[in-house]
Amino acid sequence: MAPFIVMMAGTGGLMTVDSAVKMSEYCRVKTIIHVEEFHPLIEKIDIRSTAEHIANIRNVFDINMSDLAAVLKATRPTVYTWLEGQEPKRSETVKHIQRLSSFADEFGQANIKRLDRLLQRPILAGRSLLDMLKANEDPLVALPLLKEIGDKEAQTRQQPKGSGKNLRAMNEVLGESAVSINLQG
Repeated sequence: MAPFIVMMAGTGGLMTVDSAVKMSEYCRVKTIIHVEEFHPLIEKIDIRSTAEHIANIRNVFDINMSDLAAVLKATRPTVYTWLEGQEPKRSETVKHIQRLSSFADEFGQANIKRLDRLLQRPILAGRSLLDMLKANEDPLVALPLLKEIGDKEAQTRQQPKGSGKNLRAMNEVLGESAVSINLQG
């Protein structure tokens, strides 16, 4: 990773990010450095390890280990070794994991209630979110629909039981009946 140079206001000099952190520790002052403020072309840097990325994917999508292995195109034992800190041998695999983790970040920010219940549900043309992840497709196209469904189902779950949410008017039920009912004696 290339060192970043930070200009310190009023000093007339330059300081590296590491130097600024060390100085803040010495002065017992909490320093937060936003690199993008110093250079708008610098993107946020994701410094999570591969194990952290995999854990993020697993936690956000609430995916079981077998499905996670299928999504990562690896075996379960291999995924377990990655979670324990061993790095994948192929750089393409690391990039794939980081890409999936960035999708997980987007889904996490959307705060979809009970995403685990929506993971395998066929949403888009009979395909589920899990199908999309396994096929290495962009799952963000399904995000708005999954958010809408998740929000509606959360509202339904919040209604008290017996609140009448599943009750229908008698004339609706009678209209569906194949046999007419004569209530006159």
